[in-house]
Amino acid sequence: MNRPKQDFINRLVARCGLMLFSFCLTLCFPQDALATTPNAYQQINQAIEQYSSQLLSPRYQDYQLQIRPIDQRMQLSPCQSPLAISHRPANRMSGRLTMKVSCAGPDNWGIHVPVTIKAFDQVVIAKQPIPKDTQLTALDVKLESRDVTLLHSGYYKDLTQVVGQVSKRPIRENQVVNSASLQPAMMVDRGEKVVIFAEGKGLSIRTTGVAMQQGVHGELIRVKNSKTNKVVEGRISGPGQVKVSL
Repeated sequence: MNRPKQDFINRLVARCGLMLFSFCLTLCFPQDALATTPNAYQQINQAIEQYSSQLLSPRYQDYQLQIRPIDQRMQLSPCQSPLAISHRPANRMSGRLTMKVSCAGPDNWGIHVPVTIKAFDQVVIAKQPIPKDTQLTALDVKLESRDVTLLHSGYYKDLTQVVGQVSKRPIRENQVVNSASLQPAMMVDRGEKVVIFAEGKGLSIRTTGVAMQQGVHGELIRVKNSKTNKVVEGRISGPGQVKVSL
C-alpha cells in the first residue's frame, strides 16, 4: 500500500475514534455532570458578593467591594448547602469589615474573610462658601455623589432637610453639610410679640402675648398673655406663633 493512502486511512480511523469517544461520553455523563462545579473559594466569593448586594443596594446609590484573597492551602471542600454569612462590626455596612462564612454541610467548616467596602451616595454639599449665621436657601446647597464610608459625622440626603436651617460656623465650598454645622433657625426671640393660639375641647382662642424665651420650631417656651398678664407655656408652631393647650 502506498504511503498517501495509508496516511488517509490512519486519519480516518483517528477521526472515527474521536467521534465514538465523544458519543460515549455524552451517553455516560449528562451535560449537567460535565459542567464545572464551583469550588469552596468561588462559593465564598459568590456568597459575599450576594450578601453585600442585599445589604448595600437598598441603602446606597452604589458601592465597591474588595475581597481579600483566601489562602487556598486551607483545602476547603465545596459546600453542599447554602452558606451562612454575617459581618462585623454589625453596626457598620462599609469600610473594613470581616465576613463570617459558614458551611453546615457534611464537611462542616467556617472562615473569616476580610473585605473592604466603599459606599457611594447622594449627599448635600455647599454650592458656595456659606458664612456663619446664614440661613440656608436652595441656592446655597446641591446634591453630589460622594464616598460616604468615612463620613462618620453623618450627612444629609435631601435638600429640604437643610433649607431654612442656620450655619453654626463657616462652611467651605463643596464641603459636606452635616448636623454639626447647622442649627434650626430661631422662630421666636425673647421679648418678641407673638400670636398665641389656645385650643382644646372644641374651643379655639387667638390672642397676643410676649415671648419670655427664644426658641425654634416645636420648642416649648413661656409666653405672657398681653391681656391677662398670665404666663403660660406653649410650643412654637411658626415664626412668631405659639400654640397653647387649654
